[in-house]
Amino acid sequence: MSDLHVTEWGDGDRIVLVHGSLGAGVETWTAQRPLASNYRLVVVDRRGFGDSPPGHGDFDRDARDVAELLEAGDHVVGHSYGAVVALLAAARRPQFVRSLTVIEPPALGLVRGRPEVEEFIERVDAARREAVDAPDYVVRFRRAFGARVERRVLAGRELKAANASWQERAPTEATIPLAELAAAPFRTLVVRGAWDVASSDAQRIARPALHAVCDVLVERLGADAATLPGAGHAAQLSPAFNERLRAFLDASSPSG
Repeated sequence: MSDLHVTEWGDGDRIVLVHGSLGAGVETWTAQRPLASNYRLVVVDRRGFGDSPPGHGDFDRDARDVAELLEAGDHVVGHSYGAVVALLAAARRPQFVRSLTVIEPPALGLVRGRPEVEEFIERVDAARREAVDAPDYVVRFRRAFGARVERRVLAGRELKAANASWQERAPTEATIPLAELAAAPFRTLVVRGAWDVASSDAQRIARPALHAVCDVLVERLGADAATLPGAGHAAQLSPAFNERLRAFLDASSPSG
């Protein structure tokens, strides 16, 4: 069994929630807690984050961890780096997955060669190379997306997440098994933020690269798609996210 720490909210059919970089499970998915009125939310801390054992992010190892947590009939939802993990975990044990939802996975290996993608990859890689410590990495990483942020003091779970993220294996290296996922028995929903609340720099730099990945996944997997207002990369924070996810889960149920 996986030794990952999980937090559980509610009761009912399970939704396994996989967070991305710079934050652990409960920090990422707090806005989804109302779904616990109808579902059992299994909020994962990836290795190195939250209350899980130490380690640095590695999408393949994380996918093995998450796959071990899956039970028959699970819905799987992942954000950002966690969406790459969710894609890989679902491909490992498709027979356990009822539905898969991914929010802007940075599986940029799917769209290499496009100028906007290469610029974004280089900005993120430079943040990792040039950072002098974990708090500095957080600033550089967010600025690589086009955000306007300044350095601040980090401690506790936030500092732990920053250190783990700084050492993560680049998600650009992930090989997404598109044929296997397309042939899987579950439905997939690809969610992106409209980035209408993001800075103009973020809209120019990060949005085109991440949305290009979403376009490929929708086309190659025959996935449902949703673009949600009121959020950027963290589309789970959109006021429309929970309702859209609930409708997708309901449609993915045996009677849906």
